[in-house]
Amino acid sequence: KKMWKKLYIELPYDPAVPLLGIYLDKTVLKKDTCTCMFTAALFTIAKTWKQPKCSPTDNWIRKMWYIYTMEYYSAIKKNKIMPFAAT
Repeated sequence: KKMWKKLYIELPYDPAVPLLGIYLDKTVLKKDTCTCMFTAALFTIAKTWKQPKCSPTDNWIRKMWYIYTMEYYSAIKKNKIMPFAAT
């Protein structure tokens, strides 16, 4: 429970529910039911996570790639590629 408090995620289910599949001899529920509940809980938690955004470095790389690509195709169109330029 301490880990969930650090993440500030409110769980929509009881964290002990997925563990019911481990102790089959003590429970009345079947393993498949617990597996489905655990999977559903994981998907619910995954939806609440914030998706990572592109970093400024990624944006800079994309911009430079675009510039070099446009220069390359512009040179091909004009039919004058410099011999010292690497592709």
